[in-house]
Amino acid sequence: MSEAISPARILVVDDDRALARFMVEVLSDAHHEVASVQSATEALSWLEGERVELVVTDLRMPGLSGLELIDRMRQDHAGVAVLAVTAYGSIETAVQAIRRGASDYLTKPFEPDALLLAVDRCVRERRLQQEVRRLRSEVDRRCGFEAVVARSVVMQEVVALAERVADSPSTILLTGPSGSGKEVLGRAIHQASRRRSRPFIAVNCAAIPDALLESELFGHKKGAFTGAMADKPGLFQEAHGGTLFLDEIGDLPLPLQAKLLRVLQDHEVRPVGANRGTSVDFRLLAATHRELREEVAQGRFRQDLFYRLCVIELVLPALADRPEDVVPLAERFLGDACGRLQRGPFTLSGETRRVLCAYDWPGNVRELQNAIEHAVNMAMGDELTPEDLPAVVRRPREATFLDRAAEQQLTIAELNRTYARRVLAIVGGNKKKAATRLGIDRSTMYRWLGDDPGDLSEDEDAAPKDK
Repeated sequence: MSEAISPARILVVDDDRALARFMVEVLSDAHHEVASVQSATEALSWLEGERVELVVTDLRMPGLSGLELIDRMRQDHAGVAVLAVTAYGSIETAVQAIRRGASDYLTKPFEPDALLLAVDRCVRERRLQQEVRRLRSEVDRRCGFEAVVARSVVMQEVVALAERVADSPSTILLTGPSGSGKEVLGRAIHQASRRRSRPFIAVNCAAIPDALLESELFGHKKGAFTGAMADKPGLFQEAHGGTLFLDEIGDLPLPLQAKLLRVLQDHEVRPVGANRGTSVDFRLLAATHRELREEVAQGRFRQDLFYRLCVIELVLPALADRPEDVVPLAERFLGDACGRLQRGPFTLSGETRRVLCAYDWPGNVRELQNAIEHAVNMAMGDELTPEDLPAVVRRPREATFLDRAAEQQLTIAELNRTYARRVLAIVGGNKKKAATRLGIDRSTMYRWLGDDPGDLSEDEDAAPKDK
Protein backbone atom coordinates (compact mmCIF):
# COMPACT_ATOMS: atom_id res chain seq x y z
CA MET A 1 0.00 0.00 0.00
CA SER A 2 1.33 3.42 -0.92
CA GLU A 3 1.24 6.17 1.65
CA ALA A 4 -1.91 8.28 1.58
CA ILE A 5 -1.50 11.65 -0.08
CA SER A 6 -1.93 14.86 1.88
CA PRO A 7 -5.19 16.76 1.22
CA ALA A 8 -5.47 18.48 -2.13
CA ARG A 9 -7.52 21.42 -3.42
CA ILE A 10 -9.91 20.03 -6.04
CA LEU A 11 -12.49 21.61 -8.33
CA VAL A 12 -15.36 19.46 -9.64
CA VAL A 13 -16.91 20.60 -12.95
CA ASP A 14 -20.20 18.90 -13.88
CA ASP A 15 -23.65 20.12 -14.90
CA ASP A 16 -25.14 16.94 -13.35
CA ARG A 17 -25.87 18.24 -9.84
CA ALA A 18 -26.38 14.77 -8.35
CA LEU A 19 -23.09 13.43 -9.69
CA ALA A 20 -21.23 16.58 -8.68
CA ARG A 21 -22.66 16.35 -5.14
CA PHE A 22 -21.65 12.67 -4.96
CA MET A 23 -18.03 13.46 -5.96
CA VAL A 24 -17.80 16.40 -3.54
CA GLU A 25 -19.01 14.22 -0.64
CA VAL A 26 -16.63 11.34 -1.43
CA LEU A 27 -13.62 13.62 -1.80
CA SER A 28 -14.49 15.73 1.24
CA ASP A 29 -14.81 12.59 3.36
CA ALA A 30 -11.23 11.78 2.25
CA HIS A 31 -10.23 15.19 3.73
CA HIS A 32 -9.70 16.94 0.39
CA GLU A 33 -10.72 20.60 0.03
CA VAL A 34 -13.38 20.51 -2.69
CA ALA A 35 -15.46 23.07 -4.58
CA SER A 36 -17.82 22.54 -7.54
CA VAL A 37 -19.10 24.54 -10.52
CA GLN A 38 -21.57 23.60 -13.24
CA SER A 39 -19.82 24.76 -16.42
CA ALA A 40 -16.41 25.02 -18.03
CA THR A 41 -16.79 28.81 -18.21
CA GLU A 42 -17.32 28.98 -14.44
CA ALA A 43 -14.32 26.69 -13.97
CA LEU A 44 -12.03 29.03 -15.92
CA SER A 45 -13.19 32.00 -13.84
CA TRP A 46 -12.59 30.00 -10.65
CA LEU A 47 -9.09 29.06 -11.74
CA GLU A 48 -8.19 32.71 -12.29
CA GLY A 49 -8.64 33.49 -8.62
CA GLU A 50 -8.06 30.24 -6.72
CA ARG A 51 -5.14 27.86 -6.32
CA VAL A 52 -6.24 24.38 -7.43
CA GLU A 53 -4.23 21.17 -7.80
CA LEU A 54 -6.80 19.05 -9.68
CA VAL A 55 -9.85 19.64 -11.83
CA VAL A 56 -12.31 16.74 -12.14
CA THR A 57 -14.42 17.53 -15.18
CA ASP A 58 -17.17 15.85 -17.19
CA LEU A 59 -16.39 15.90 -20.90
CA ARG A 60 -19.97 16.40 -22.12
CA MET A 61 -21.45 19.66 -20.93
CA PRO A 62 -23.56 22.38 -22.57
CA GLY A 63 -21.63 25.36 -23.86
CA LEU A 64 -17.87 24.97 -23.51
CA SER A 65 -17.13 21.22 -23.49
CA GLY A 66 -14.79 19.38 -21.16
CA LEU A 67 -12.32 18.86 -24.04
CA GLU A 68 -12.31 22.60 -24.75
CA LEU A 69 -11.76 23.25 -21.03
CA ILE A 70 -8.70 20.97 -21.12
CA ASP A 71 -7.36 22.88 -24.14
CA ARG A 72 -7.77 26.22 -22.34
CA MET A 73 -6.18 24.87 -19.16
CA ARG A 74 -3.17 23.59 -21.09
CA GLN A 75 -2.60 27.15 -22.32
CA ASP A 76 -3.33 29.14 -19.15
CA HIS A 77 -3.17 26.68 -16.23
CA ALA A 78 -0.67 24.04 -17.29
CA GLY A 79 0.28 23.25 -13.70
CA VAL A 80 -3.21 21.99 -12.79
CA ALA A 81 -3.91 18.26 -13.25
CA VAL A 82 -7.11 17.10 -14.96
CA LEU A 83 -9.20 13.98 -14.32
CA ALA A 84 -11.69 13.49 -17.16
CA VAL A 85 -15.11 11.89 -16.51
CA THR A 86 -16.89 10.32 -19.47
CA ALA A 87 -19.91 8.13 -20.09
CA TYR A 88 -19.59 4.36 -20.46
CA GLY A 89 -18.72 3.46 -24.04
CA SER A 90 -17.05 6.84 -24.79
CA ILE A 91 -13.47 5.55 -24.60
CA GLU A 92 -12.55 7.38 -27.79
CA THR A 93 -13.47 10.69 -26.14
CA ALA A 94 -11.45 9.75 -23.06
CA VAL A 95 -8.41 9.01 -25.24
CA GLN A 96 -8.78 12.46 -26.83
CA ALA A 97 -8.79 13.97 -23.34
CA ILE A 98 -5.55 12.18 -22.46
CA ARG A 99 -3.94 13.35 -25.70
CA ARG A 100 -4.96 16.93 -24.95
CA GLY A 101 -3.36 16.86 -21.52
CA ALA A 102 -5.63 15.09 -19.01
CA SER A 103 -3.76 12.96 -16.47
CA ASP A 104 -6.36 10.17 -16.26
CA TYR A 105 -10.04 9.40 -16.94
CA LEU A 106 -13.03 7.70 -15.28
CA THR A 107 -16.02 6.13 -17.02
CA LYS A 108 -19.48 6.54 -15.49
CA PRO A 109 -20.85 5.00 -13.38
CA PHE A 110 -17.99 4.55 -10.89
CA GLU A 111 -17.62 3.55 -7.26
CA PRO A 112 -16.21 5.88 -4.57
CA ASP A 113 -13.02 3.82 -4.35
CA ALA A 114 -12.44 4.18 -8.10
CA LEU A 115 -12.81 7.96 -7.82
CA LEU A 116 -10.43 8.15 -4.86
CA LEU A 117 -7.86 5.96 -6.62
CA ALA A 118 -7.95 8.08 -9.79
CA VAL A 119 -7.69 11.31 -7.80
CA ASP A 120 -4.77 9.84 -5.86
CA ARG A 121 -2.92 9.01 -9.11
CA CYS A 122 -3.53 12.45 -10.61
CA VAL A 123 -2.46 14.39 -7.51
CA ARG A 124 0.65 12.25 -7.06
CA GLU A 125 1.61 12.78 -10.71
CA ARG A 126 1.13 16.54 -10.43
CA ARG A 127 3.20 16.78 -7.25
CA LEU A 128 5.91 14.60 -8.77
CA GLN A 129 6.05 16.86 -11.83
CA GLN A 130 6.32 19.90 -9.56
CA GLU A 131 9.16 18.27 -7.64
CA VAL A 132 10.96 17.46 -10.89
CA ARG A 133 10.60 21.09 -11.98
CA ARG A 134 11.87 22.28 -8.61
CA LEU A 135 14.86 19.96 -8.72
CA ARG A 136 15.59 20.93 -12.30
CA SER A 137 15.50 24.58 -11.31
CA GLU A 138 17.89 23.81 -8.44
CA VAL A 139 20.22 21.96 -10.81
CA ASP A 140 20.10 24.93 -13.20
CA ARG A 141 21.01 27.24 -10.32
CA ARG A 142 23.92 25.08 -9.25
CA CYS A 143 25.09 23.69 -12.59
CA GLY A 144 23.54 25.82 -15.34
CA PHE A 145 24.56 29.20 -16.68
CA GLU A 146 23.09 30.72 -13.51
CA ALA A 147 26.09 29.20 -11.70
CA VAL A 148 28.54 31.10 -13.92
CA VAL A 149 29.39 34.51 -12.46
CA ALA A 150 29.88 36.94 -15.32
CA ARG A 151 29.79 40.59 -14.27
CA SER A 152 32.86 41.40 -16.38
CA VAL A 153 32.45 42.15 -20.07
CA VAL A 154 35.07 39.58 -21.07
CA MET A 155 33.25 36.80 -19.19
CA GLN A 156 29.85 37.90 -20.47
CA GLU A 157 31.15 37.45 -24.01
CA VAL A 158 32.35 33.92 -23.20
CA VAL A 159 29.01 32.97 -21.62
CA ALA A 160 27.02 34.47 -24.50
CA LEU A 161 28.96 32.34 -26.99
CA ALA A 162 28.56 29.25 -24.78
CA GLU A 163 24.79 29.77 -24.64
CA ARG A 164 24.64 30.05 -28.44
CA VAL A 165 26.39 26.73 -28.99
CA ALA A 166 25.11 24.81 -25.94
CA ASP A 167 22.60 22.73 -27.90
CA SER A 168 24.87 22.13 -30.87
CA PRO A 169 26.28 18.60 -31.30
CA SER A 170 29.68 20.09 -32.22
CA THR A 171 32.77 19.49 -30.10
CA ILE A 172 33.86 22.41 -27.91
CA LEU A 173 37.40 23.12 -26.72
CA LEU A 174 37.60 25.17 -23.52
CA THR A 175 40.98 26.78 -22.94
CA GLY A 176 42.31 28.99 -20.17
CA PRO A 177 44.53 28.86 -17.10
CA SER A 178 44.09 26.17 -14.45
CA GLY A 179 41.33 26.95 -11.99
CA SER A 180 39.54 29.43 -14.26
CA GLY A 181 36.24 27.51 -14.23
CA LYS A 182 36.35 25.41 -17.38
CA GLU A 183 34.47 22.47 -15.87
CA VAL A 184 31.80 24.76 -14.38
CA LEU A 185 31.19 26.22 -17.84
CA GLY A 186 31.21 22.72 -19.34
CA ARG A 187 28.48 21.60 -16.92
CA ALA A 188 26.46 24.70 -17.78
CA ILE A 189 26.70 23.89 -21.49
CA HIS A 190 25.52 20.33 -20.83
CA GLN A 191 22.66 21.57 -18.64
CA ALA A 192 21.46 23.93 -21.37
CA SER A 193 21.51 21.22 -24.05
CA ARG A 194 18.95 18.60 -25.03
CA ARG A 195 21.25 16.04 -23.39
CA ARG A 196 20.65 17.50 -19.93
CA SER A 197 18.65 14.46 -18.73
CA ARG A 198 21.53 12.13 -19.60
CA PRO A 199 24.90 11.79 -17.82
CA PHE A 200 27.63 14.42 -17.62
CA ILE A 201 30.86 12.42 -17.22
CA ALA A 202 33.99 14.39 -16.30
CA VAL A 203 37.46 12.86 -16.28
CA ASN A 204 40.84 14.50 -15.72
CA CYS A 205 43.24 12.97 -18.24
CA ALA A 206 46.25 14.14 -16.19
CA ALA A 207 45.05 12.48 -12.98
CA ILE A 208 44.93 8.89 -14.27
CA PRO A 209 48.15 6.93 -14.99
CA ASP A 210 48.71 6.29 -18.70
CA ALA A 211 48.53 2.52 -18.14
CA LEU A 212 44.99 2.82 -16.76
CA LEU A 213 43.64 5.66 -18.85
CA GLU A 214 42.87 3.55 -21.93
CA SER A 215 40.82 1.10 -19.86
CA GLU A 216 39.02 3.97 -18.10
CA LEU A 217 38.06 5.64 -21.36
CA PHE A 218 37.41 2.66 -23.62
CA GLY A 219 36.54 -0.06 -21.11
CA HIS A 220 37.84 -3.63 -21.26
CA LYS A 221 36.71 -7.23 -21.68
CA LYS A 222 37.18 -9.91 -19.09
CA GLY A 223 40.69 -11.37 -19.33
CA ALA A 224 42.01 -8.53 -21.49
CA PHE A 225 44.90 -8.09 -19.05
CA THR A 226 45.98 -9.24 -15.62
CA GLY A 227 43.34 -8.20 -13.11
CA ALA A 228 40.53 -7.81 -15.66
CA MET A 229 38.14 -10.12 -13.82
CA ALA A 230 34.98 -8.91 -15.55
CA ASP A 231 33.79 -6.77 -18.45
CA LYS A 232 33.94 -3.06 -17.65
CA PRO A 233 32.29 -0.34 -19.75
CA GLY A 234 34.43 2.72 -20.39
CA LEU A 235 33.57 6.35 -19.85
CA PHE A 236 32.61 6.76 -23.50
CA GLN A 237 29.86 4.19 -22.97
CA GLU A 238 28.83 5.65 -19.61
CA ALA A 239 28.37 9.02 -21.31
CA HIS A 240 26.08 7.49 -23.97
CA GLY A 241 23.32 9.97 -24.74
CA GLY A 242 25.02 12.62 -22.62
CA THR A 243 28.23 14.63 -22.47
CA LEU A 244 31.83 13.53 -21.90
CA PHE A 245 34.10 16.23 -20.47
CA LEU A 246 37.79 15.45 -21.00
CA ASP A 247 39.75 17.81 -18.78
CA GLU A 248 43.46 18.41 -19.41
CA ILE A 249 43.16 16.90 -22.88
CA GLY A 250 46.64 18.28 -23.60
CA ASP A 251 48.07 15.60 -21.28
CA LEU A 252 46.52 12.72 -23.25
CA PRO A 253 49.31 10.38 -24.46
CA LEU A 254 49.88 10.31 -28.24
CA PRO A 255 48.72 6.66 -28.67
CA LEU A 256 45.40 7.49 -26.98
CA GLN A 257 45.08 10.64 -29.06
CA ALA A 258 44.94 8.45 -32.16
CA LYS A 259 42.26 6.22 -30.58
CA LEU A 260 40.22 9.24 -29.48
CA LEU A 261 40.35 10.60 -33.02
CA ARG A 262 38.98 7.28 -34.29
CA VAL A 263 36.10 7.38 -31.80
CA LEU A 264 35.19 10.93 -32.83
CA GLN A 265 35.27 9.98 -36.50
CA ASP A 266 33.37 6.68 -36.29
CA HIS A 267 31.23 7.18 -33.16
CA GLU A 268 32.31 3.71 -32.17
CA VAL A 269 34.43 2.55 -29.24
CA ARG A 270 36.30 -0.74 -28.97
CA PRO A 271 37.04 -1.87 -25.39
CA VAL A 272 40.49 -3.27 -24.63
CA GLY A 273 40.47 -6.96 -25.61
CA ALA A 274 37.27 -6.72 -27.69
CA ASN A 275 37.00 -7.97 -31.28
CA ARG A 276 34.36 -5.50 -32.34
CA GLY A 277 33.32 -1.97 -31.54
CA THR A 278 30.21 -0.58 -29.88
CA SER A 279 28.30 2.44 -31.16
CA VAL A 280 28.30 5.40 -28.81
CA ASP A 281 26.42 8.68 -28.87
CA PHE A 282 27.96 11.45 -26.79
CA ARG A 283 28.82 15.12 -27.04
CA LEU A 284 32.49 15.84 -26.33
CA LEU A 285 33.74 18.84 -24.41
CA ALA A 286 37.51 19.07 -23.97
CA ALA A 287 39.49 21.43 -21.78
CA THR A 288 43.15 22.30 -21.29
CA HIS A 289 45.39 24.95 -19.76
CA ARG A 290 48.01 24.22 -22.42
CA GLU A 291 48.40 26.13 -25.68
CA LEU A 292 47.50 23.25 -28.00
CA ARG A 293 48.65 25.07 -31.12
CA GLU A 294 52.13 25.22 -29.61
CA GLU A 295 51.83 21.56 -28.55
CA VAL A 296 51.00 20.68 -32.16
CA ALA A 297 54.01 22.66 -33.42
CA GLN A 298 56.24 20.78 -30.96
CA GLY A 299 54.86 17.40 -32.05
CA ARG A 300 53.28 16.65 -28.68
CA PHE A 301 49.69 16.83 -29.88
CA ARG A 302 48.16 15.49 -33.08
CA GLN A 303 47.17 18.20 -35.51
CA ASP A 304 44.23 16.21 -36.88
CA LEU A 305 42.85 15.67 -33.38
CA PHE A 306 43.30 19.35 -32.55
CA TYR A 307 41.16 20.38 -35.52
CA ARG A 308 38.57 17.74 -34.60
CA LEU A 309 38.39 19.11 -31.03
CA CYS A 310 38.56 22.81 -31.84
CA VAL A 311 35.33 23.12 -33.81
CA ILE A 312 34.28 25.79 -31.32
CA GLU A 313 36.81 27.32 -28.91
CA LEU A 314 35.86 29.09 -25.70
CA VAL A 315 38.74 30.96 -24.07
CA LEU A 316 38.25 31.58 -20.35
CA PRO A 317 40.18 34.54 -18.92
CA ALA A 318 42.29 34.47 -15.79
CA LEU A 319 40.54 35.86 -12.72
CA ALA A 320 43.03 38.75 -12.71
CA ASP A 321 41.59 39.77 -16.09
CA ARG A 322 38.01 39.85 -14.77
CA PRO A 323 38.29 41.83 -11.50
CA GLU A 324 34.59 42.74 -11.56
CA ASP A 325 33.82 39.07 -10.86
CA VAL A 326 35.97 38.69 -7.74
CA VAL A 327 33.48 39.92 -5.12
CA PRO A 328 30.38 38.25 -6.69
CA LEU A 329 32.32 34.98 -6.85
CA ALA A 330 33.47 35.40 -3.27
CA GLU A 331 29.86 35.93 -2.14
CA ARG A 332 28.75 32.83 -4.03
CA PHE A 333 31.51 30.75 -2.44
CA LEU A 334 30.73 32.26 0.97
CA GLY A 335 27.13 31.06 0.83
CA ASP A 336 28.21 27.59 -0.32
CA ALA A 337 30.89 27.30 2.38
CA CYS A 338 28.54 28.42 5.17
CA GLY A 339 26.03 25.75 4.17
CA ARG A 340 28.63 23.02 3.77
CA LEU A 341 30.52 23.82 6.99
CA GLN A 342 27.35 24.72 8.92
CA ARG A 343 28.80 28.04 10.05
CA GLY A 344 27.61 31.61 9.78
CA PRO A 345 25.96 33.22 7.99
CA PHE A 346 28.77 35.71 7.38
CA THR A 347 29.17 38.79 5.26
CA LEU A 348 32.28 40.27 3.65
CA SER A 349 33.56 43.43 5.33
CA GLY A 350 34.45 46.39 3.13
CA GLU A 351 38.14 45.96 3.87
CA THR A 352 37.95 42.26 3.00
CA ARG A 353 36.42 43.15 -0.35
CA ARG A 354 39.27 45.58 -0.98
CA VAL A 355 41.89 42.95 -0.11
CA LEU A 356 40.24 40.37 -2.36
CA CYS A 357 40.22 42.79 -5.29
CA ALA A 358 43.84 43.81 -4.72
CA TYR A 359 45.17 40.25 -4.91
CA ASP A 360 46.08 38.90 -8.37
CA TRP A 361 44.82 35.29 -7.84
CA PRO A 362 47.43 33.17 -9.63
CA GLY A 363 45.30 30.11 -8.79
CA ASN A 364 42.27 31.82 -10.31
CA VAL A 365 38.69 30.92 -9.27
CA ARG A 366 39.78 27.74 -7.50
CA GLU A 367 42.18 29.69 -5.28
CA LEU A 368 39.46 32.22 -4.44
CA GLN A 369 37.07 29.42 -3.45
CA ASN A 370 39.69 27.88 -1.18
CA ALA A 371 40.50 31.27 0.36
CA ILE A 372 36.84 31.88 1.23
CA GLU A 373 36.49 28.41 2.78
CA HIS A 374 39.63 29.11 4.83
CA ALA A 375 38.11 32.40 6.00
CA VAL A 376 34.80 30.77 7.00
CA ASN A 377 36.74 28.32 9.18
CA MET A 378 38.72 31.14 10.79
CA ALA A 379 35.90 33.67 11.26
CA MET A 380 35.01 34.76 14.81
CA GLY A 381 32.38 37.45 14.25
CA ASP A 382 29.53 38.11 11.83
CA GLU A 383 31.85 39.45 9.13
CA LEU A 384 34.82 37.96 7.34
CA THR A 385 37.78 40.25 8.00
CA PRO A 386 41.11 40.37 6.16
CA GLU A 387 42.68 38.54 9.12
CA ASP A 388 40.45 35.54 8.34
CA LEU A 389 41.92 35.21 4.83
CA PRO A 390 45.07 33.16 4.05
CA ALA A 391 48.28 35.11 4.70
CA VAL A 392 49.32 35.07 1.05
CA VAL A 393 46.09 36.85 0.08
CA ARG A 394 46.58 39.53 2.76
CA ARG A 395 50.19 40.19 1.78
CA PRO A 396 50.46 43.46 -0.16
CA ARG A 397 51.33 42.82 -3.77
CA GLU A 398 54.60 44.31 -4.96
CA ALA A 399 53.85 47.10 -7.39
CA THR A 400 54.75 46.21 -10.96
CA PHE A 401 56.09 48.48 -13.66
CA LEU A 402 52.57 48.84 -15.09
CA ASP A 403 51.10 49.50 -11.63
CA ARG A 404 53.50 52.41 -11.14
CA ALA A 405 52.89 53.66 -14.66
CA ALA A 406 49.14 53.69 -14.00
CA GLU A 407 49.57 55.48 -10.66
CA GLN A 408 51.67 58.15 -12.38
CA GLN A 409 49.13 58.30 -15.23
CA LEU A 410 51.84 58.15 -17.87
CA THR A 411 50.86 58.77 -21.46
CA ILE A 412 51.50 56.07 -24.08
CA ALA A 413 54.45 58.10 -25.38
CA GLU A 414 55.94 58.34 -21.87
CA LEU A 415 55.30 54.64 -21.29
CA ASN A 416 57.05 53.73 -24.56
CA ARG A 417 60.02 55.94 -23.72
CA THR A 418 60.37 54.53 -20.18
CA TYR A 419 60.12 50.95 -21.38
CA ALA A 420 62.56 51.52 -24.26
CA ARG A 421 65.10 53.00 -21.84
CA ARG A 422 64.81 49.92 -19.60
CA VAL A 423 65.38 47.52 -22.48
CA LEU A 424 68.24 49.71 -23.73
CA ALA A 425 69.91 49.45 -20.32
CA ILE A 426 69.50 45.65 -20.29
CA VAL A 427 71.27 45.27 -23.66
CA GLY A 428 74.10 47.56 -22.59
CA GLY A 429 73.03 50.63 -24.54
CA ASN A 430 73.01 48.93 -27.96
CA LYS A 431 70.02 50.55 -29.68
CA LYS A 432 70.01 48.06 -32.56
CA LYS A 433 69.69 45.14 -30.13
CA ALA A 434 67.11 47.04 -28.09
CA ALA A 435 64.98 47.67 -31.21
CA THR A 436 65.20 43.96 -32.08
CA ARG A 437 64.14 42.96 -28.57
CA LEU A 438 61.20 45.37 -28.75
CA GLY A 439 60.17 44.14 -32.20
CA ILE A 440 60.38 47.60 -33.75
CA ASP A 441 62.63 49.24 -36.31
CA ARG A 442 65.37 51.73 -35.37
CA SER A 443 63.42 54.78 -36.52
CA THR A 444 60.60 53.83 -34.16
CA MET A 445 63.19 53.30 -31.45
CA TYR A 446 64.51 56.85 -31.98
CA ARG A 447 60.96 58.21 -31.91
CA TRP A 448 60.18 56.40 -28.66
CA LEU A 449 63.36 57.66 -27.01
CA GLY A 450 62.87 61.24 -28.17
CA ASP A 451 65.73 63.75 -28.45
CA ASP A 452 67.33 63.04 -25.11
CA PRO A 453 71.10 63.34 -25.74
CA GLY A 454 71.75 60.88 -22.96
CA ASP A 455 69.86 58.25 -24.91
CA LEU A 456 71.26 58.97 -28.35
CA SER A 457 74.91 59.66 -27.61
CA GLU A 458 76.09 56.05 -27.65
CA ASP A 459 77.19 54.19 -30.77
CA GLU A 460 74.12 52.55 -32.31
CA ASP A 461 75.77 49.18 -32.78
CA ALA A 462 77.97 48.92 -29.74
CA ALA A 463 77.70 49.18 -26.02
CA PRO A 464 79.34 52.15 -24.25
CA LYS A 465 83.06 51.76 -23.72
CA ASP A 466 84.82 52.42 -20.45
CA LYS A 467 86.84 55.63 -20.43
